[in-house]
Amino acid sequence: MTNSDKQLRLYQIFSAKLVLEVFGGAGAIWGFSEAVGLRVASTVWFWRPCALAVGAIFFTRWLMQVRDHIADENIRFFGGGKALMGADDEQVSLAPQKMYS
Repeated sequence: MTNSDKQLRLYQIFSAKLVLEVFGGAGAIWGFSEAVGLRVASTVWFWRPCALAVGAIFFTRWLMQVRDHIADENIRFFGGGKALMGADDEQVSLAPQKMYS
């Protein structure tokens, strides 16, 4: 699989995950609080930050999954660093190294 195919697959996988997991998680808090009658006009001030906090947690989780996927698949951006750093024979990857095994 070429690097551009890997990049395309990354965008396909993680754009869906962003909508379903991040926006869905925040929306679930927002919708459930209304469905059970906890969110009314007088309590929107409380539930909006709750939904945003859940969204922020899931967004952080999503970013870590993207980082791990880039490292696992050895996906390179911007030519793998050759054009930027002048490397001749070695491939320079922008993917972070995993901190765990």
